[in-house]
Amino acid sequence: MANKKSKLWGGRFTEAISKTVEKFTSSLHFDKRLYKYDILGSIAHCQMLAKCGIIKNSEADKIIKGLKDILKD
Repeated sequence: MANKKSKLWGGRFTEAISKTVEKFTSSLHFDKRLYKYDILGSIAHCQMLAKCGIIKNSEADKIIKGLKDILKD
């Protein structure tokens, strides 16, 4: 079992999280299938923010480059 301290919430609880709860709350199996579409949606959202003038085009370019780099990884 992973060390409680390695979890984001590791310092908040004194008892170990049950395997049933951990399995129920885990989304890793979905994330592995959806990450590409999540990133593509974020790119589209960023383009919309720039088009609406909410963020600068130069900011959008940097964000999109970062998202594309993540997608390559």
